[in-house]
Amino acid sequence: MDTAFAYRQAVVQALGKQIDALPQTTSWERTISTWIARIEAKSTRFHHLQRHAIFTRFISQTDSTVVHQAPITHGNASNLALNLVLRGHAHDYARSWFMGHLDNATEISDDILRLLRASWAGTSASPWDLYYKVLVEYFWPTIEGMDIEADDNPLLEHLTEFQVEAYQYAKGILRRFGGVFLADVVGLGKTFIALALLRWLQDRQGHVAVVVAPPAVLPTWEDLANEFRVKISTVSIGKLEELDRYEDREVLVIDESHNFRNQRTLRYEQLQRWLRPGGTAANRQVILLSATPQNNDPVDVQHQLALFPDTYTRLPYRGESLDGFFRSVRAGKAVLTDLLQHVVVRRTRRFIQTAYPDSRLRHRVGPGRYETIPLRFPRRISGPEQCLRYSIDATYIGGLYGQILTTLARMRYPRHALGGYVLPSVHDSRIQGLRHVGTVLRGLYKVLLLKRLESSLYAFRLTLERLRDGLREALEDLGRGRIRIRKAVAVPAAEEDDADDPLTAGDRNEVPASLFDVVRLREDLEIDLSSVEDLLEHVGPLKSQLDAKAIRLCEYLSRRRPSEHRTIIFTQFAETAAYLERALTPVYKDRVAVVTGATRGKLAVTRRFAPRANPGRAEVPAEEQIDLLITTDVLSEGINLQDADTLINYDLHWNPVRLIQRAGRIDRIGSINDEVHIASFLPECELEANLGIESVLRKRIGEFIKVFGDDSSVLPAEDRPDEAATIAAYTGTALERAEDDELDGMSRHIERILRLRRDEPERYAQILEMRAARRGLSAAHAPATVALRLGWYWGFYQLVNDVEVARVDDAAGLDAFYAHATGGPALTTPELAPLRPLADAARRAFEQDAQLFRQQQTRPRLSPTQEFVMDRLRQYLQTCAPTRRVLVEQIVSWLRQGYASQQIERNGRVWRRENLSPLSVFNEVVPLYRRFPPSSEELGELRMVAIVGGS
Repeated sequence: MDTAFAYRQAVVQALGKQIDALPQTTSWERTISTWIARIEAKSTRFHHLQRHAIFTRFISQTDSTVVHQAPITHGNASNLALNLVLRGHAHDYARSWFMGHLDNATEISDDILRLLRASWAGTSASPWDLYYKVLVEYFWPTIEGMDIEADDNPLLEHLTEFQVEAYQYAKGILRRFGGVFLADVVGLGKTFIALALLRWLQDRQGHVAVVVAPPAVLPTWEDLANEFRVKISTVSIGKLEELDRYEDREVLVIDESHNFRNQRTLRYEQLQRWLRPGGTAANRQVILLSATPQNNDPVDVQHQLALFPDTYTRLPYRGESLDGFFRSVRAGKAVLTDLLQHVVVRRTRRFIQTAYPDSRLRHRVGPGRYETIPLRFPRRISGPEQCLRYSIDATYIGGLYGQILTTLARMRYPRHALGGYVLPSVHDSRIQGLRHVGTVLRGLYKVLLLKRLESSLYAFRLTLERLRDGLREALEDLGRGRIRIRKAVAVPAAEEDDADDPLTAGDRNEVPASLFDVVRLREDLEIDLSSVEDLLEHVGPLKSQLDAKAIRLCEYLSRRRPSEHRTIIFTQFAETAAYLERALTPVYKDRVAVVTGATRGKLAVTRRFAPRANPGRAEVPAEEQIDLLITTDVLSEGINLQDADTLINYDLHWNPVRLIQRAGRIDRIGSINDEVHIASFLPECELEANLGIESVLRKRIGEFIKVFGDDSSVLPAEDRPDEAATIAAYTGTALERAEDDELDGMSRHIERILRLRRDEPERYAQILEMRAARRGLSAAHAPATVALRLGWYWGFYQLVNDVEVARVDDAAGLDAFYAHATGGPALTTPELAPLRPLADAARRAFEQDAQLFRQQQTRPRLSPTQEFVMDRLRQYLQTCAPTRRVLVEQIVSWLRQGYASQQIERNGRVWRRENLSPLSVFNEVVPLYRRFPPSSEELGELRMVAIVGGS
């Protein structure tokens, strides 16, 4: 009986799926309504024969029997099948046979009635149920991997409610893709969430992690991991060669992963070599942490996602490749959020305050000791009123500032652009790539000079002195017939204190001067040397005085005293920090300290400055504490400094990302301050005192762009002056934008379905069982919206007029369903007819998109090299042994779907050049097939999920 019941249920469910897939036309709706009425009136009944299947289809009437040779369809108008009509004795026999089976069958009319009533043509659904239905299907692949009920992770008791939700969702993402991006805004505890994930991986799978992070953050990781009994090893972001000691680690954690946004840097190349040695498949699970994953360009995110493993489900992007998808994003043809919402966990402070108003925080007061405090954030004071304007002309007196800019623009920078001096006839492996990298280095060095010019007179003078010495050294080398060049071709990454000269990063080789145009090179070296010496003659006499910028700082600190408002000053350069220390120590004595990349005992200094945020085994006596901390960006990432309520950005901002990172040191969970003040210095020239901030900024950026000249186009995005971003940094809108983005909106949708699952399990179960394609009307004045899907690929459409629809991005579609859910009580007797045109037009539109999408996923375009490999495999399929054909066909299908495309492209060029035989190509491809197994999720059939309209 149990088997018969299960089979009966399967039959009913299969019928339900067929009904759900019907076009929502007037004809079909009338037909289904008619069947409902007939069953309710008991004029039509349904029975199921439990004992065995019947392989005959006919309609038994009172005086005749119609035997159908084809399936019974609506109208049954086909003339291609023969239908027999039985009368007399034959009819009596058929009728008797039918009634005999009917007596042994179970009536299922009530099941069919419930099935029809719960279909799209039956009763309408509430807008809330429709919204939840869309959410549960949209996020189901990740929700499915959360196993909340079976999770006994001991770290969860140390997390706040919103951190537990993030952990659970991140766990589902990690299971699905082998990687997850923790991107909560600064100050929400990403480290604790990551540690909980590591403890889960350790206890459930026996996996151990290596953590890559900025050096200042590593002690925090080691301290917390030891306290929570999480096994980790740590590697500084500047010592990635140490990763070779941890080849057995199954998990990689990258804290402040935005430091790996540029794939042309040495550090990125080192990391990729460790993840994919010899071009093999990456199989380590990856956890990325960054509050600012995107600096300027979507490609920043692409390069970080490229660190995810190759052996899990493919990332859910539309198109044939990740490169192609991001090209579409940059061209405005695709929406980045449509991908990131599947792999990123991101909530803003505003979201946390709204969704978890009563949440409490376990604040660490010492090793293993915590106190519970209300979740609160300080009020942030920033923007124009916190802009510290000063006269840069008063620093570089006598019109020297304008003279410096003119000189810097006129200089040739031959040491940083050696590629332009290589003789055209030279093709030497020792200088391969020098032309391109040399141009980038020249641009980076101009950036360095301009930043130091504005940072402090002291830092700029020291830079000029080193530039002078470098030019003299280059002329001496040239006299010996030698030239020094960098060994590495990749662009060096900017370090904590922004290395004085990108040319000196890494080792250098000596090559013969005969490879270069020596006459022109010597001439340009001499011209630049003369220019630098002239600048030093003018700058040198100013070194003994306190510059105007430092005087402006002293004025601010005299009004907002560090003894009452603990203050941190950020500068990009260690030499400026040292200059400020000398200027301020006479006033603040032992209550001031400096931290740079070269400082030993950074953690001890931060504990003296922020003892509450960084508790140790013993309390820091009040007389040993620091009121004023001067630091470089070595403390701008991952450090708790929220004892302070004042932050000063001493240097001009070119990019707001660093500003956001810095602000997060004091504007974070656990602050006991009611307000935090964030002030920024702005250089202005004479006669600009009455200009607005935006006008002054445009003038400064315009001056800098003139210095860059053509080099501006080759600069990395983060080093290129961005007028709009710079203005946003000074007006306060950059920090505001960080509190409100599309991923924050997606987090709200995720949180709602997770909360329903937790707080209303019975209703959640009902939503899971809810049929597809249901309809409903709300009282909201929101556009009618329909949700369709093909596997993980979704389409949301809205009605433009009576017959045309427009597709909206996923976030807008979910927002529309939510607007209907919250738009007032659902209409009790809705007229659903207006939704039919939307349903019909949206299905037609999505079918076209879905067809192209399926083709892109299963049959992407192949390059000539991939076609060569495919052709060789097809040839081998014709001659191989029968026992191998299945494997060859699987590999052909695998190759057609674009797996291991980079490895096939690289190796295939060699195979093609060597003209390998079909058998040899097959033998070469098999190991790649084993290392890169098929991992994409099945797309299934196109389905309409839900449709909702407004009043």
